[in-house]
Amino acid sequence: MGLIWWILPSIAGVIGLILLFAGFGKLANLKPFSGVTRLAFGTGFVGIAGMVAFIGLNVQTYTRLTYERPVANIKFTAVPGQPETFLADVTFQDGSKLLEASGSMPTFIGNQWQIDAKVIKFKPMANILGYDSIYRLEAMESKLTTQFSSDVVRKGDLHRINIVTEEPGISVGDLASKYGSRFGIDAEYGSATYQPLGDGFEYNVSITQDALIARPTPETQSRIQSQSYPGYKPMGTNG
Repeated sequence: MGLIWWILPSIAGVIGLILLFAGFGKLANLKPFSGVTRLAFGTGFVGIAGMVAFIGLNVQTYTRLTYERPVANIKFTAVPGQPETFLADVTFQDGSKLLEASGSMPTFIGNQWQIDAKVIKFKPMANILGYDSIYRLEAMESKLTTQFSSDVVRKGDLHRINIVTEEPGISVGDLASKYGSRFGIDAEYGSATYQPLGDGFEYNVSITQDALIARPTPETQSRIQSQSYPGYKPMGTNG
């Protein structure tokens, strides 16, 4: 859809330039009426091309700057006989899976999971021109959420699996930090999103131009709400 805002002004601009050159040619051949007519139409087409291009730039701020891409689908299954222990079925957008070194699905322990990514964010004008922020998923982890009371402050153990285990070649992140501002890069930073853990919980992870977002499926959202607020029922349900 965004290409239309570049194709239309390009066509109008080419037509306008052809008419302008034709108009100058007619004037050179002492044909003032046809020359002025072509110049007028040529100027109009060039003006339309410029107007459409600027409108397109504005319209694309409402699409490119809020552009979201899917990253992964994550499903959790409880391990029988092991409290707060879950197998994670993680499918990335390219169809690959997150697996342990043994080839098995990773196991996470706790009541909350988190996925981390390194993000290289481009400036808004670069986004408008089609340069979307890029990311690299770094790790996934789970934990027992920090518990606070008047008597104790306790942190649960962290269970973590690295998605990226090495830095092959030249580090793009380091180059972005040092020289990125010269090429439209706004910032290079870490982004993370976290959600509750539970048996049968499923999430779709996506990335905006700024950060990761994990959204529960409608069924998972209802289960989270019913656990947080016993007796909770979505609007429109019976019983």
